[in-house]
Amino acid sequence: MEREFAGEVIEWRGPAPYYFVLVPEADGLALRAAGSDAGYREWGMLPVRVRMGSVEWKTSLWSRDGGYLLPLKDAVRKPAGVDAGEVVEVRVEFAGVRREPRPRRVSVPRPRGSREPVRDEQLAIVPANQVAWEDLRAVFGASGDPSRCWCQRFRMLPKESWASEGAEELSARLRDQTGCGDREAPATSGLVAYLDGEPVGWCAVAPRADHPRLLRDNRVPWEGRDEDKADATVWAVTCFVTRVGYRRRGIAGALARAAAEFARERGARAVEGYPDFVDGGSVGTLAMFADAGFVEVSRPGRRRAVLRIDF
Repeated sequence: MEREFAGEVIEWRGPAPYYFVLVPEADGLALRAAGSDAGYREWGMLPVRVRMGSVEWKTSLWSRDGGYLLPLKDAVRKPAGVDAGEVVEVRVEFAGVRREPRPRRVSVPRPRGSREPVRDEQLAIVPANQVAWEDLRAVFGASGDPSRCWCQRFRMLPKESWASEGAEELSARLRDQTGCGDREAPATSGLVAYLDGEPVGWCAVAPRADHPRLLRDNRVPWEGRDEDKADATVWAVTCFVTRVGYRRRGIAGALARAAAEFARERGARAVEGYPDFVDGGSVGTLAMFADAGFVEVSRPGRRRAVLRIDF
């Protein structure tokens, strides 16, 4: 399925700015039908090959209000001198072939091990309920701690563990918490970062009271503080996952900055982070939170701190 059309370029100003081409309704319906025939659900992203002028690239159409948006990455837009409000002509070809079982995604647009810093404006950071579950699974991968924990470390009940619950159960819990693919979900538990149309990072941000392990008699975050544990207006940033091949490029830092704004927009009066000095990895580092505007309010022990933004 191939369509050629002219569409207006728009700028989306979310946690990070991003440019899209509006796909005309008739062309969007035709591409949606091709995706449906191949087994892609209507709310999911639709993989496509795109040509604009002499440049070709792969990306995914984003579903929005029953139609589609075509991401226009800066590497294509800027050399062409295209800005918001202009109309561009593109050729879009549906590129997805769905098989059972579905093959694991292996597309990585940049060489693995790259250390090229990623700027905030290069990322599109969106609430997790607006993305396909397959994209979030690609971030967590098929091996290593993220694929065993599924961001449930602070959400498990007493006596629960990775081993007792298993990866399948924990991943199902994360899918329910995020509401992936349900744009009408009343809440979601985190953000997903995209670089050039590829899902590359995850950040968990939700009311602090939603995390059973934070509500117990732990040193973090309660030692030396007089806080109401049930206060749903205080949110917590509890987990970061960066996809293999994109690590140490600043993606988690961008997610931390976006998470603070995400919490504020949803009525939080404060948001906290709990970095680990020894193994910052999944919970973030002191420097990362400080760069995002968080201020240290306590240090319960030699290796943990509580950082906070009050709105």
